[in-house]
Amino acid sequence: MDTCLSCKGHVEEKRVTHLQAYHDQWYIVENLPALVCRQCGERFFTAQVYDVLHRLVVGGAEPVRIVEVPVLDASQTEES
Repeated sequence: MDTCLSCKGHVEEKRVTHLQAYHDQWYIVENLPALVCRQCGERFFTAQVYDVLHRLVVGGAEPVRIVEVPVLDASQTEES
């Protein structure tokens, strides 16, 4: 694929960080190969990359580190 399906811009291969939910838990997967649009930033993953993602998350791969993430509640603001 050379052309973005969203905006028709040019896509290039990059390594990205991807956030994935699975069974009420979030996983951060770093260095995941993706095709990224230079124009709009849309990311596309091949079937092989989805297989890797599945093996990592569902297969219970050992994390390289664990990070703590703040959780914010938008209902506590005046605009909500």
